[in-house]
Amino acid sequence: MNIGSTLQSMTIQEKVGQMFMLAFAGDQLDAARILMAEHLVGAAYIGDENVPNARAAIDLTNTLQSYARTTRLAIPLLLGVDQEGTWSVMTAESAMGPGNMAIGATGDPQRAYDMYSVIATETSSVGLNTVLGPACDCNSNPHNSIIGMRSFGEDPELVAAMTGAAVRGLQDNGAVATLKHFPGHGDTQVDSHRGLPTVNRSRDALFRIDLRPFAAGIDAGAKMVMTAHIIFSALDPERPATLSPIILGDVLRGKLGFPGVVVSDSMNMGSMKRNYDPADAAIQAFNAGVDLMMLAEEHYDHDAETYLQNQRSLIGAVIQAVADGSISSARVDDAVGRVLRLKREAGFSVEPLPERPIVVGQESHRAIELEVARSAVAVLRDRKNLLPISARAPITLVNTTGRSAYAALTETRGIGPNQATPAFDVFADALGARCNNLTIIAAEDYAAAAVPSEGLIIAVSENYTLPGMDFDGTLQAQIIGDLHRLAPDRLLLVALRDPYQLAAYPEIDALVCSFSFRPPAALAAVELLLGEIDSRGKTPVSVPGTELEA
Repeated sequence: MNIGSTLQSMTIQEKVGQMFMLAFAGDQLDAARILMAEHLVGAAYIGDENVPNARAAIDLTNTLQSYARTTRLAIPLLLGVDQEGTWSVMTAESAMGPGNMAIGATGDPQRAYDMYSVIATETSSVGLNTVLGPACDCNSNPHNSIIGMRSFGEDPELVAAMTGAAVRGLQDNGAVATLKHFPGHGDTQVDSHRGLPTVNRSRDALFRIDLRPFAAGIDAGAKMVMTAHIIFSALDPERPATLSPIILGDVLRGKLGFPGVVVSDSMNMGSMKRNYDPADAAIQAFNAGVDLMMLAEEHYDHDAETYLQNQRSLIGAVIQAVADGSISSARVDDAVGRVLRLKREAGFSVEPLPERPIVVGQESHRAIELEVARSAVAVLRDRKNLLPISARAPITLVNTTGRSAYAALTETRGIGPNQATPAFDVFADALGARCNNLTIIAAEDYAAAAVPSEGLIIAVSENYTLPGMDFDGTLQAQIIGDLHRLAPDRLLLVALRDPYQLAAYPEIDALVCSFSFRPPAALAAVELLLGEIDSRGKTPVSVPGTELEA
């Protein structure tokens, strides 16, 4: 594809179509056809709802690219997925690994390279050519509800090293990498799916902390950067990064020298929809330097037909803005030129995928994700020498999470964890297979009277990073606090999650942390408890009020 001649031949409609990454609900292919074939949209956000398994992914990507193939210019589609470990697609089958915080806990960039190589191999093999990751936010705020385990950690040098390795792993193995959420979502308390956060770090601190991993990712050759819907007062006190020519132009293009495609985070998020008119926000974003606009996360509008109409209306508004000069032709050509160049350089194709064995979730990939999880899981405290545990001794296993809380894991319409089997169940099954004197108490059945007077008590806690909502940990706080009061010397807390919870229980004497809720992390935690593997991980985040420091 000759970029210059292609741009010269394109109509306004064709150019504007290439500047959008839109979405559709489930398997509603007619909506996809309208967007790709009729509105010439050049990219799609694909969630777990669209591709629940590898076979569905192959069929869908072939179908979508066939829509592009029938258009005048037959420009291939960019198909983006949140396959970043904690968030995932093809979740029941894919080896997505334990997620970034667990990778950070290994302290080894080779683990990041290996895991993201698997992610790229699996996604690209089914035609999902772009990974919307890694998240390279430095999670320096323990109250950050939306990044958490999606981050490699809080130390900018650690996050930078892991980011660079992840980018190379992705792009060495057939996928486009996307650095997010620029210039950093790590020091926020507000989830931008719900509202518009503000970060008040100084300019010096932003460059030293938050921007350091982005610089490393750019140096590693990342082809895309995703913007954050966050106001950074030291850079632009009036506009969120997505709408800021200062942040996207002066900082990202200027200071960091990023030459690739700038993609917005979803303009359908609460931070945008509740504060800006959609058409006005789109015009501002394109003028600020966004090249590719994402309007995804359809769970915010459960009426699929209304959602489709909203997307079509926004495309029309941008076409009109180009026609009346609100967005200049030069800005459009610059954006579209970058998108086309990425597609050409990455080798995107409208041709059907060749028939070949499905590699998603294959044994070698499972081995890599389990080894990464084993390198991450850590004994953070063992003051009473409870570890390793004996498989022959009586053990009481307590789930501190109410069963109803798990429903949210698969109710986010395609984004998020999408994990049908909770971490506790994986852990309990693995422990039960090894221990013949195990009693399990569900959170709903917990009562002080049910706690035996002797024997080890293992309490399992969980947390899941959910878009636009919090995982319900109400029972966790009640049960863990009660167990610590009843049996402090016999209590072992297993955190299938981040370690921040320890701040609420600073006196707990025994804590094992997996830094992840994914199945391989739960398996690795069981192996560690029984002494089958050593504790090798180190917390990549500090826990206020405790001795744990990154």
